[in-house]
Amino acid sequence: MVDTATLTWPVKRRDDFIRIIVYIALATVFIFIIDIITPLGLMIWILYLIPLFLTVYLSWKYAPLVMTGVFILLMAASLFLSPRDIPIEYALLNRAFFALILVIASVFIEDYVSNVVGLALSEERYRHLIEWSPVGIIVYQQGGIAYVNPVGIRFLGTDGGETLIGRDIVGMIDPEFQEIFRERVAQAELGAQMTIDKVQLTRKDGSHVTVRMSLASVVWNKGTAIQIVMRNPCSPEDM
Repeated sequence: MVDTATLTWPVKRRDDFIRIIVYIALATVFIFIIDIITPLGLMIWILYLIPLFLTVYLSWKYAPLVMTGVFILLMAASLFLSPRDIPIEYALLNRAFFALILVIASVFIEDYVSNVVGLALSEERYRHLIEWSPVGIIVYQQGGIAYVNPVGIRFLGTDGGETLIGRDIVGMIDPEFQEIFRERVAQAELGAQMTIDKVQLTRKDGSHVTVRMSLASVVWNKGTAIQIVMRNPCSPEDM
């Protein structure tokens, strides 16, 4: 069994890339050997789906299509090398049928890889943009702060974002505004874009700052989160 829990996707480190290639090569060779020494045909070929799905972890989007071509060539070779207990016409038909299954599976995998790569690039661009945003931005996920940009750190009066990660921002909000904040978060989780005109936050040093909050649902680390945009309520954007 391949321990995919320790793998990052897509594979970026050279060691992980080589390890996945080795897994795919060993699985392919093992399946081919079984295919040429037994007449089981389809029952063996279905195992080719295992190395095919492992190509998801490679950073090359065309890997599923290339491996499908390799599997089809190996199936064609096994037509002459493996023992046959059915007429050659049926053997060819079986191979053509399963080759079609492999092609369809590889197209779906390639499409999935393209979509995930696109999502990862979008998230990376989004992170870069909010790092340089002139407004404070907090990503609030599962009851805690998952991210805060430099302006947000200044709003909250802390030395760095590391001390804020995992903390519930509700504890920094004046008790008078906590209930309305929870209500707005619940509505934003349903897809609404919410605003709280004035919220008083308590900074680390005990001082207070009043901000205007805008809340909306976003995707963060492949999960749903709430983006909180904080502005000075008297800033030109709000006038």
